[in-house]
Amino acid sequence: MSSTKKLKLEELGRIDVDTFRDTPKIPVTVVLDNVRSMHNVGAVFRTADAFLIQEIILCGITPQPP
Repeated sequence: MSSTKKLKLEELGRIDVDTFRDTPKIPVTVVLDNVRSMHNVGAVFRTADAFLIQEIILCGITPQPP
């Protein structure tokens, strides 16, 4: 059996929103041009957050998150 332990939210060591905003970002811009699926747009936003991407630009018919 595996000895994997499920961590509680407090044990994950995540930073708060203000600290995240002040964290230096990687100078990369992601451009989404005519991406039709809102699911794909959301995935790009989550990935960009995870990798500290500086900017996302939405063009054409790409839907905007709420």
